Amino acid sequence: GEGNEASGIGSSVSGGDGNEASGGRSAVNGGYYNEASGVGSAVNGGYNNTASNYDSTVNAGYNNKASGARSAVNGGYNNAASGSASSVSGGEINAASGIGSSVSGGYNNTAL
Repeated sequence: GEGNEASGIGSSVSGGDGNEASGGRSAVNGGYYNEASGVGSAVNGGYNNTASNYDSTVNAGYNNKASGARSAVNGGYNNAASGSASSVSGGEINAASGIGSSVSGGYNNTAL
């Protein structure tokens, strides 16, 4: 890859371009311009995704943000999982903001 940075303790970046793993034990596995800044966070591919809280994960897609602790976004576009243990599984412009909330695909949905 090119322009990648693994600056967190125990962090790793595996391929891709412009990726950054700055959280402790964080990982970015491929893709472009992804950032894993939470402790134990991970971004697995995709483009311009961010996993910023403890054990948060984004699996592919683009412009997705997992900002809740233990939150996850699984693909799609412009999705946000901001509640603790919340998840968004694909779709577009979906938000899971409540604790343990989830959105399973679709468009412009919000789970409070």
